[in-house]
Amino acid sequence: MLESTQPSLLIVETRSRSDIVVGAPHHAPAGTPGLPCPEHSDSDENTGFIGRRLAEQLDCCGVIACNATIDPNKHRSSDYSLQIATWRPRVLVEIHGHGKIRSPYDVEISCGSAEFTTWSERLAAGIRRRISADPELADLTVCGRFSDIYFRATRTLTITDTRWLAYHIELSSRLRKPVTGRTGPPTGPAYRFIGYLAAALSEEHG
Repeated sequence: MLESTQPSLLIVETRSRSDIVVGAPHHAPAGTPGLPCPEHSDSDENTGFIGRRLAEQLDCCGVIACNATIDPNKHRSSDYSLQIATWRPRVLVEIHGHGKIRSPYDVEISCGSAEFTTWSERLAAGIRRRISADPELADLTVCGRFSDIYFRATRTLTITDTRWLAYHIELSSRLRKPVTGRTGPPTGPAYRFIGYLAAALSEEHG
């Protein structure tokens, strides 16, 4: 289903844990750069694959909005947002994608407010510590300082919702798309990165 270009699919995956939830609100398969959504026309290619692998590693519930026709994380009444609320998590991790045009970082992490920058900075530090020993990923740039990042998610309702702590994680195309070719799922280094992200999240939140 993650390779489908059919509009407005919602994939809901229930696992052992619901205290942590992983979401990918703007997924489309690689090679599909746009969404049928006027308010968010750019897709976050392959973020559904990344979100699913992260949720599998954390053994937690996950929700993926595919080819969305509305902006799922900007509307509390969307199926995506309502599903997250149904699980009543204490931590939400949202996976997004960017093309390194507006941001110089491969990975940006925000908790939606300068008030919570300690959380995003700690997670970024945990990731940097882990990737430093990986020759293929050691040069990745990871930033969680609210004042330094571009994608702050201050108007993203699922991130600023006070019912949970939320991480808005922006990944460059290097971590989402195949090295060769325009289509296909992420490759090995990207999935290793997700392993490091899962370990860093587990260190912070159990």
